[in-house]
Amino acid sequence: MTLRQMIEDDSAKLVSTSDFGESVVYRTRNNVARTINAVVFRQLAELISEDENRSVTVFEVHVVNSSTLGIASTEIDLGGDTLDIAERVDKTARPRAIVQIQEQDEGMLVLRCQ
Repeated sequence: MTLRQMIEDDSAKLVSTSDFGESVVYRTRNNVARTINAVVFRQLAELISEDENRSVTVFEVHVVNSSTLGIASTEIDLGGDTLDIAERVDKTARPRAIVQIQEQDEGMLVLRCQ
């Protein structure tokens, strides 16, 4: 087993639904969908316009950097691809745009969604 495979395997354990992970649906801009595991951090609403007093909920999503176990960094279309995420745990999920890759390494991606 290569080091890369070991890192991917460890990352897959981190997002396991038996611990802190949850199932989310990744959708490409072309609406090709697949269910993956992710750790989702639901953050307080972020103010986007003081003039209009508008805000948006921001999600930090950790996924395996792999096209088979999660999402490969090379396949993401920022602003076009989405993840179906519920605003709160056990609520109905809806599409959230992937707007930024905040961090990445051989094993994990940290995505900003809103």
